Amino acid sequence: GPRPGPEEDRTALSAAYEIAAGMSAGSLPPFLGIRTKSLSEETKRRAVRTLDLFVSALVDHGGGRLPPGFVVTLPKVQLVEEVDVFVDLLEALEHRNGLAAGSLRLELMIETPHVIVAGDGSCPLPALVRAGRGRVRGVHFGAYDYTASLGIAAPDQHLAHAACDHARTTMKTALAG
Repeated sequence: GPRPGPEEDRTALSAAYEIAAGMSAGSLPPFLGIRTKSLSEETKRRAVRTLDLFVSALVDHGGGRLPPGFVVTLPKVQLVEEVDVFVDLLEALEHRNGLAAGSLRLELMIETPHVIVAGDGSCPLPALVRAGRGRVRGVHFGAYDYTASLGIAAPDQHLAHAACDHARTTMKTALAG
């Protein structure tokens, strides 16, 4: 949930320091990363600040590099423009921290029905991935926000719900190949 800014800052820095220590010790899992807050009006400033603090501290304490398998997850993706803006941010962070272009890879979290099937019947998912400019390594499905946005009552919000089956099948079909 929401936390005061200084607490968020401390947590971002602490996480970066722990991952850097894990890099030094050779004890990290093969895949890891950070999930930012969304780019909604309410949380976009916090998302940018947390990612900046985290990446900068990780690179600084991690010998100028990121751990192998590192990705950034952008949750609650609503629009192609959000992915485009986020990639601009990733490029700026790479440049400012001396990382090679494309080092910050991206995963998208899909949590709303209109990103599965738009009002005109099209599927926006391929456009979202294209907006990632070659950085997108995965697309995740957020079942609970998705089912809530469909008006499905909390006791029925689960991964085995038929609405989730439809969304996952649509995602796989739209992004196959």
